[in-house]
Amino acid sequence: MNKTRQNAVNPQRALFYLMILTLSVFAVSVLLPNASAKPAVAVTVATLALLKVRLVALDFLGLRHNRSRMRPALIAWAAAVLLIALAKVFASSAVFAN
Repeated sequence: MNKTRQNAVNPQRALFYLMILTLSVFAVSVLLPNASAKPAVAVTVATLALLKVRLVALDFLGLRHNRSRMRPALIAWAAAVLLIALAKVFASSAVFAN
């Protein structure tokens, strides 16, 4: 097999993975609806969201084979935003826990 063909970006496969990750987020939120599982759902959804950001940054923005500083910066920015969201979920669950 041709080396460049093997390393080429396959947007259909990336889109398939994005759809699977999106369905996973939906399944987790439906399967764990109670308040006691809210932090676990938040951590799971944040992890899946970070995987989705990485997939979009690598395949759809074309940064998979590019050694640009943009790739780690995008992933770090998404991780920072998700950590803030997780902190909010954990703070609200700690405050409103009975």
